[in-house]
Amino acid sequence: MKFTAAALLILSAVASAEEAVKAEETPKKPIGRMNVTLYGGPKDCTDDEKVKKGQYLTMHYVGTIDETSATGEKGQKFDSSRDRDDPFKLQIGVGQVIKGFDTGLVGLCKGAKAYLTIPPQMAYGDQGAGGVIPPGATLNFDIEIIDIADVPHPMPNIFTEIDTDGDKKLTKEEVEAFFKAKREEGIPDGLWESEDKDGDGFISWEEFGGSKGESPGGDEL
Repeated sequence: MKFTAAALLILSAVASAEEAVKAEETPKKPIGRMNVTLYGGPKDCTDDEKVKKGQYLTMHYVGTIDETSATGEKGQKFDSSRDRDDPFKLQIGVGQVIKGFDTGLVGLCKGAKAYLTIPPQMAYGDQGAGGVIPPGATLNFDIEIIDIADVPHPMPNIFTEIDTDGDKKLTKEEVEAFFKAKREEGIPDGLWESEDKDGDGFISWEEFGGSKGESPGGDEL
């Protein structure tokens, strides 16, 4: 285990933002093929039980470096919600997670089990993530859709969890301590620079890209 669900949300938001900037600055390149292979659960269901853009999902996943990946150790596991016995909760199709999740999960049925093979352009691209996903890696996610909802589910207030002194701003030391406690490594490369948008040495509640509730005081969504 290397990531937590909270860390994955933060890293995914950063990756999505970086890819959006790159898309504006560079010519479009062909995107590698993404595959979705169902292996369990329902394959056919009513529209009410299919994942749609904007909905809120509860799911399990096991993430590994795909056997077809040009980089990284093939088959290496980098994260698993099953190992933590802690299902991952997310909103689909709004850029909260990597593009491969935003597109690959849509249309699956509640209860479906599938393998998602996600090319680097739809995952963490040329940056990689967290020291365990190298640049240019093709990823494989073994997923199970546990629940689908039209209303938001309660999300953890990660900002308040990191803000240990309660001053409503995050220091580099606080963020470093959070990641070391969660994944036994420091701040992922590029994450601090991406979050501290004004470069003042702190991450404000407004700047913070992770789950943070409705105010820096600790009200949760």
